[in-house]
Amino acid sequence: MFKFFLDYSGGKEKNGRGPVTDELIRLVLDSGHSSNISVFVLAVALIVMVRPIIAPVVWQGWLAGMFLLFLLKFGAIFCYHGKKKNSEAGIQTCVRAYVFLIFLTGVMWGLGVLLFFKHNAIIEQMAVFFIIAGLTAGAIPILSPLRKLYYAYIAGPLLPFVCLLLHYGGQYYTIMASIMVLYTLMLINSATRVQQSLITSLEMSFANEALVADLRQASEEGEALNLELITENDRRKATEDELVQARDAAEAASRAKDEFLANMSHEIRTPMNGILGTLQLLQDTKMDGVQSDYVKIAYSSAESLLSILNDILDFSKIAARKMVLEDIPFSLQALVQDLVTLLTSQAQAKNVALVAEIDPRVPEMLLGDPTRMRQVLINFMTNGIKFTEQGEVRVVVQCLSAFASRVMLRIEVRDTGIGISEKKQHDLFQSFTQADGSTTRKYGGTGLGLAIVRQLVLLMGGKIGVESVPGQGSVFWCELDFPVAALGAQDEEKKAQAPQAEGVLQGHVLLVEDNKVNQLVAGKMLAGMGLTVDLAENGEKALAALAENRYDLVLMDCQMPVLDGYEATRAFRSREVQGEKRLPIIAMTANAMEGDRRQCLEAGMDDYLAKPVKKELLRKLLGQWLGPVSS
Repeated sequence: MFKFFLDYSGGKEKNGRGPVTDELIRLVLDSGHSSNISVFVLAVALIVMVRPIIAPVVWQGWLAGMFLLFLLKFGAIFCYHGKKKNSEAGIQTCVRAYVFLIFLTGVMWGLGVLLFFKHNAIIEQMAVFFIIAGLTAGAIPILSPLRKLYYAYIAGPLLPFVCLLLHYGGQYYTIMASIMVLYTLMLINSATRVQQSLITSLEMSFANEALVADLRQASEEGEALNLELITENDRRKATEDELVQARDAAEAASRAKDEFLANMSHEIRTPMNGILGTLQLLQDTKMDGVQSDYVKIAYSSAESLLSILNDILDFSKIAARKMVLEDIPFSLQALVQDLVTLLTSQAQAKNVALVAEIDPRVPEMLLGDPTRMRQVLINFMTNGIKFTEQGEVRVVVQCLSAFASRVMLRIEVRDTGIGISEKKQHDLFQSFTQADGSTTRKYGGTGLGLAIVRQLVLLMGGKIGVESVPGQGSVFWCELDFPVAALGAQDEEKKAQAPQAEGVLQGHVLLVEDNKVNQLVAGKMLAGMGLTVDLAENGEKALAALAENRYDLVLMDCQMPVLDGYEATRAFRSREVQGEKRLPIIAMTANAMEGDRRQCLEAGMDDYLAKPVKKELLRKLLGQWLGPVSS
């Protein structure tokens, strides 16, 4: 019976147990503590719910049996861990005992189904149904390494369940029996897939260990056997693809961490919206000089924190391979000049000159992602300013080659700063790496900026590098190939980039936002722009307000209780009268992943603004959708 449950038989394990089987057993035993406790808690929960209709002696006896199995399984687990470094025979005994106890636990659950699933006791039936469903589904990650043991375990409760439902008969019970059969097949399929994935991962891990050992041995023998070294090098080249695949598999395991970072960034951006928004509102009030300085310091600190959050979010998007670049017309000359204007005050504060030098052959409009290009340039330029105490930071755009439809550009940011040693240059574009990594370093930063810039340049199909001499300055450069924008696209982009007139906006706006702080901040900003604002705290109330009133624009949060922004937008678009002027709906959300913008547009929204919301950007966006402003 024990060998039946050890159903893995691959490679060197055909005639007995091997490392893969031992690892599968270890996975099951190591998760035994938590699973054992969970099973007993579910047993107690089941008794609490069915006790009113069951004779005391029945449920007390069943619970006593489950408690005894609970203690015995813990004993088998402690025995297994205690015998690990001792005799193989002792380990085998502990594992056999644990497997048998798991099987008995499944049988006891089957007995519980027969005892507690009473005819016409709907509430108690539902309790049994949901607990058994949760029990069998929750056992997949715990018992699927030994999938046949899992099959036996879930057969204990599920087979009696199906038989009992068919025995009762009737349409209701027949449907439930059919659902249980389909559910059982789904569980079997899921457990099989999980085990196959585990086995593949383990085989790859052990194969890699063996490969590393072989390479080490070949290296040691290479000093005396040059011919064998040549052969070994040839063999290593042949296995390069396998090593790349193994590396990719390891990187896939880290993407879950990157998804976590993205989710945490979303959660932090929501309160950050309240902090930055409130500080922006406070800047518009009357304050004395000291108060104004305090607000500027707080706003600058919040901006720095937001910059770090954005770096982490970009890093996680790149690592999760969810970074999608835009392909729209933009002016590189205008982008460089805007950044020079933006950063001039920062450079002047350090008595550093900031200048731009652009090749006249550079086309006026290019096709690409201006946001990411701006991110690359601003990182190069701010680093140059940060690490330069005197002299200048020069932005140079050179045209390497130009054709009618494409242009190859080299963009350099040269500084006269502290420079970087040759040893540090090799690691400079790696994540969390800085030229000075000591705890007494003069300059701050997370070490993520250049790593993100490198990935962005590579995504654009370009090259990136650094040239530096300590004490004489550095040159950060990238070479990129851009399509030249068509004449019509250039005209449209110029029109889109035309500055908005100063003044107040006019219109009636519906703000759909569940967070009270964000309601206050956004409402004050909108009111300060001259707009009339109505509030709705979820999508359902927003639909009601849209049915009763006429609005010029809707600012829609995406994640809300009752009805979220996506569903509310779809519902409104479905009943919007065809032929009438389309009501602009703008997403205003803390979701900042690349796919979130696309999801908003697919739901029927017209534009997208990520939180924390800056008042200037909000006003510019509203000006585009509400039309001309009053003077």
